[in-house]
Amino acid sequence: MYHLARSRTPLHVPAVTHANAAKVKLPDWKWSASTYIICTNPRSGSWLLSQGLASTSLAGNPREWFNIQEEQEHRARWRMDHRFDLNYATYFGIARAESTTSNGISGIKLHYYQFAELLQRLESVSGLHGLTSSQLMSKAFPNAKYIWLTRRDKVRQAISFLLASATDQWWLIEGSEPDPPEGSPAYPEFDPNAIARREQLLKKKDREWHAYFEQNHIAPLIIHYEDLASDYPGTIRSVLDWLGIPGASDIYIPPARLRRQSNALSEEWLTRYEALISGGSNLAQSPAFDKSEDSGVEPTQKIFETIPNAWKQWVAYSKLGKTADAHIVEVLTNNGYSSASALAEVRKADSDPYLLAAGLTQRPLNKAASLLNSIGQLTRLDSQARVDRRSALSRDEFRDEYYARNRPVIINNLMGNWRAMSIWTPDYLKRVAGNAIVEVMTGRDADPKYEMNGQKHRRELPFADYIEMVNSGRVTNDYYLVPKNAFLQRLEAQPLLEDFDAFPEYLNPATSPNQSFLWFGPAGTVTPLHHEKSNILAAQVVGRKRYRLVPASQWQYVYNRAGVFSDVDCENPDLNLHPDFRNATMIDIVLEPGEVLFLPVGWWHHVRALDVSMTISFTNFVFPNHFDWEQ
Repeated sequence: MYHLARSRTPLHVPAVTHANAAKVKLPDWKWSASTYIICTNPRSGSWLLSQGLASTSLAGNPREWFNIQEEQEHRARWRMDHRFDLNYATYFGIARAESTTSNGISGIKLHYYQFAELLQRLESVSGLHGLTSSQLMSKAFPNAKYIWLTRRDKVRQAISFLLASATDQWWLIEGSEPDPPEGSPAYPEFDPNAIARREQLLKKKDREWHAYFEQNHIAPLIIHYEDLASDYPGTIRSVLDWLGIPGASDIYIPPARLRRQSNALSEEWLTRYEALISGGSNLAQSPAFDKSEDSGVEPTQKIFETIPNAWKQWVAYSKLGKTADAHIVEVLTNNGYSSASALAEVRKADSDPYLLAAGLTQRPLNKAASLLNSIGQLTRLDSQARVDRRSALSRDEFRDEYYARNRPVIINNLMGNWRAMSIWTPDYLKRVAGNAIVEVMTGRDADPKYEMNGQKHRRELPFADYIEMVNSGRVTNDYYLVPKNAFLQRLEAQPLLEDFDAFPEYLNPATSPNQSFLWFGPAGTVTPLHHEKSNILAAQVVGRKRYRLVPASQWQYVYNRAGVFSDVDCENPDLNLHPDFRNATMIDIVLEPGEVLFLPVGWWHHVRALDVSMTISFTNFVFPNHFDWEQ
């Protein structure tokens, strides 16, 4: 057992400064197989293109990752999960991870004003000061490819931009009819001069994109909105082909979820505007922009005028956690909001009836958490925390000493009569079940959240092919056969059930065929720190596995934000990011072939295969093994 001991910018954006730049070094983006950047301007169909590409699960997740509003939502969520502010370098890493699909392709979308803001912020990062725009982008996104999404009909684009700005309805999902946002006019007035200003503004921003490409010798893939709208699946496939995705022409493109927003009002405005132009109306050809209409200023300023919902949730979370009002106000102001709006939000939360009711509901939960936390703290006092190794463990002793007490144990001499121990060679497995189709988790190296995104990593292939992959000699975490494929329940794999027996002292043999699960992968396979929702017996057939265990009662130290997984990399913990993990009691064991590990419900465990490994796990205990879990 051991305890691990290892001012605002002009745009009112929380940012790094040269004084603290050395602390904020960006992570490297280049582990992605390919990064592409959609360069565009408002009302050019970027939502349509981005959703189409994301729907394939093969072309990244292109969103406005460097839109300040997107970043603010992450800042609020980060504050709920941690007790300090999200710095820009960490957000950059989040954007890199969440913009990438399991095949390593990353997608980003930038309006020109976001591009300009991004350059400002990159220029303040350690090692990037004084670089040109091209050098900044090359450093931040090595070998990125560019798509230029533009629109031929600038008048229609200007009208769409004006209406969206007035109503704050930037997109509509097919089948939905959202209510107009509070305070927005239902029918904005026709203003030809405002349309003309927007038209000129959009042309100006297109010229700026064009100049950037020309000056830096970039040949982007050019897509026009009109072509995207008329041939949506064909355009999406052309981008997939341009990205080099195999079989792009045959990939299914789901129907677009976004629907066209042009309506009778926009058509009426177009007719009236064109009539004025053709009639020689004296609309200025190069009207001066009102500063609030410049798309490089308005969106950022509007974001900080009111506290958004993500930060409101953090305020509620903080109030329930009895955080001092002054600290809540300080955090909000540090993240770009005015002291007045922050204080008003705190006062509003004080009288919110839903929040008051939530506080009453939380009281018994707090008491239960306090009890569990106290037990977790006491566990740290055990100077002999270990996993026992036992033989000839009777059912009653196993139940009383380990199962009922939620204690792990390694049991020896249970697998001596298993034929699998001697005959499960690659040749035997291929001969018996090689033709079976298995679901394998692949592409794990390109996705830091491969376990959370498991559905995206499923790939079917013959078991014989997978056996060849595993025994190729590679040490890798890129592929793994896990229990979710229910391989041993498949007809072709039934003969393998004859090669091992359940342990009748602890398990119900009648249900073993349906509750026996195979884990099979190369050396280097990792399952991150997580817990199970039931008790498990893990029988090691081939190879060795290293388990790092943390008691269930120490859940408060492992930063469990979603599902059953911890945020902590317990092999290389970042104690600045996860300081409470230094209090965790971590027990390190190696499970050898022929050994069986009892893994109690709720115990946190990280697993690394030290060799090519095969494990069979069981959940069909003769004791109760079903528990209710809240995520």
